[in-house]
Amino acid sequence: MAIEVPLFPLGTVLFPHMPMSLHIFEERYKTMMRDCRKASTTFGIVAIRSGQETGGGAIPYEVGTLAQLDEIEELPDGGCNLMVVGASRFHIDSFSHKRPYLVGSVHYLQDIPAPADDTERLATAVTAAFRGYAGQLRGIGQEDPFEFGLPSDPELLSYLVAAAMQVETAQRQRLLEIDGTAERLAACLRLLRREAALLDRMLVRSKDHAGTSSLN
Repeated sequence: MAIEVPLFPLGTVLFPHMPMSLHIFEERYKTMMRDCRKASTTFGIVAIRSGQETGGGAIPYEVGTLAQLDEIEELPDGGCNLMVVGASRFHIDSFSHKRPYLVGSVHYLQDIPAPADDTERLATAVTAAFRGYAGQLRGIGQEDPFEFGLPSDPELLSYLVAAAMQVETAQRQRLLEIDGTAERLAACLRLLRREAALLDRMLVRSKDHAGTSSLN
């Protein structure tokens, strides 16, 4: 059954179970927050396919994530700072422009189950690949995307790795749109291997540059 959800287009992807901080300052989104409070509902976050976050006119992707409010800090100008956590994924069936902000008629998405052995095998491979990826980032002086232990739950692992990888929004969106943990883990593994190859080349170039500099 389709339901109407206020939409907040952003230049990034919110994944289920993952936290995100938001600063509400545009008038249309102040109105959205007031409407959500009156109706005791929340809103959905959708990544922008084209256009800008501010000023209107952004065209979002059709799959987004419901934002569960965790913390809210009211600001003197009527805006607020929010901490949200990703909840259910949804598909937008149609858009409405009757309010100052975008509203979508949506239906929620469910993950397609896969054999437990396949999921566990992929989770083990993704865990190892992600640890290697994090080590490569440290090797080129970038921040470790995840400093703590990785979760053992395959679904949570798939979303955490998807959120932590330093890839473009379109790649993140493709991961969000996948309807199964095993398939999502497999896609994460392919991306991690691609990123590992790119980072290896960056490390080689940086070492070559350092060696050339030391000779001058």
